[in-house]
Amino acid sequence: MLFIFAFIISLVATMILIPPVMKWADKIGAIDIPDERKVHTQAIPRVGGIAMVAGSVISILLLAELDQQIIAILVGFLVIWGFGLWDDKCNLNYKIKFLGQLLAVVIVVTWGDVVVRFFPFTNGYLADYFAIPLTIFALVGITNAINLSDGLDGLAGGTSLITVSIIALLAFDANGEMVVIISMAVAGSILGFLRHNTYPARLFMGDTGSQFLGFSLGVLVIILSQTVNSAMSPLIPLLILGLPILDTMAVMGQRLYERRSPFSPDKNHIHHKLLSIGFDHYEAVFIIYLLQSALIAAAYFMLYESDALLLLIYLTISVIVLGFFHYARVLKWKIHDNEISKFSLLKSLIHNLRKNGWLTTVPTFILKVLVPALLVTSAMFAVDVQVDMAVLAVLLLIMMFSSLMINADGIGGIEKAVIYIVSVMAVYLLPVNQSGLDNYNLFNMLFLILAMAFALRVRFSNERTFQVTTLDYLVIILVIIVPNLPEVHLEDSVFGEMAIRLVILFYASEAVIGLQQVSKWNLMRIGTLGALSIVVFRGF
Repeated sequence: MLFIFAFIISLVATMILIPPVMKWADKIGAIDIPDERKVHTQAIPRVGGIAMVAGSVISILLLAELDQQIIAILVGFLVIWGFGLWDDKCNLNYKIKFLGQLLAVVIVVTWGDVVVRFFPFTNGYLADYFAIPLTIFALVGITNAINLSDGLDGLAGGTSLITVSIIALLAFDANGEMVVIISMAVAGSILGFLRHNTYPARLFMGDTGSQFLGFSLGVLVIILSQTVNSAMSPLIPLLILGLPILDTMAVMGQRLYERRSPFSPDKNHIHHKLLSIGFDHYEAVFIIYLLQSALIAAAYFMLYESDALLLLIYLTISVIVLGFFHYARVLKWKIHDNEISKFSLLKSLIHNLRKNGWLTTVPTFILKVLVPALLVTSAMFAVDVQVDMAVLAVLLLIMMFSSLMINADGIGGIEKAVIYIVSVMAVYLLPVNQSGLDNYNLFNMLFLILAMAFALRVRFSNERTFQVTTLDYLVIILVIIVPNLPEVHLEDSVFGEMAIRLVILFYASEAVIGLQQVSKWNLMRIGTLGALSIVVFRGF
């Protein structure tokens, strides 16, 4: 459960910090202005990394045992944070950027003993005079690789989230508690940021965020492969971080071939090449996610295979990827060179569905009906309703009727609070295993449908019925409260399932509140009152 708390605390802290740092961006000049090599067309704040680093550090400080290695990593994070913020404000020369990266890397290598001592194709233990420079080079390299891959909305954050998740899983399997805590903290900060960074983005992570991700991924994968599970092949990190490394090497190789500086900006990254052959933004990001996932899957299932086989797999995938782009350029091939050049195949389908109203009316109907239905059925199917829960329901009913008397035509703050508390009660009352409920799988399916309806509604509706507010953060705080409810003893897996259900129901409830028409008796009110009445009846 400690690992989930690391994720939640970082997520909450990041989400809370993002709105104020976005307002601060203009004052410090941390605004990303479009130019000829950038995809976006409007000025966008690039301060998301400030909140990400802060969220991760807060979580680690609260939950991790602060030994010398942890302290060195945290100091490295702060160095990256400082130089990254400086770069986002002033667009530093690459030499100064390298200086900051080098300083952070030297701290974790020399003070934190994050060193590559097991090297591919060797059976020995590398001496420090070779291992330390090699580690410094590798960490600076991966820090820049993630930094350079940050070119599309959600790209660097999404691929890093996939990567840090596999690191956490492998560390958990090998009892590497410290690596899991840091990985989950980083994952929470990424997810908190991605809500503002999915296309079209309202916020960029900036060099602060991308360098932080590259640095943290490099540090974590080295500790995982060199200390936590040294039995795995030392080439596993190459697969885990494979796509950013391939992208960086290919881009710099092309720049050197063209007799340009390897640090000169251009549009030769993988995501640029995908856009150039006709894939739209969504498709390009999705394809890169798939490529990164394929490399990570190979790493997961081939942890203990020979170095030669792993290198062959990586080289094969690299040749296929680079060869595809080479022949696409030579043949001037376009994936969408047809009558819908304005829209890709995926975008054309979405456009038609949206034009016909299917992507808004259907999800809206599902949300309005399914949320109150889940509140009522959770109370009906609850295995056991305690007296203290019934007492709470009575108090909530009093609050609800008082709110109706004061503000019958709109949902006020008191009524909103009642709805959110009832959502928590609904998740608490529903069993979280098959033995506790015959219709367990049906309820899981309903939550999945609810999540899909919410995602479609938020993504494709032009109505401002769901906005980022402080209520968004409450859901995660409530997740922490749930396991402390009376007579609950939760395993990590059960807690995770309850957390997912709570997140889905909380956000769906918030969306439905925004969708309600001015009416005294709407479905949400009826469902909330019905659920509370059933709890009172069954509890007493």
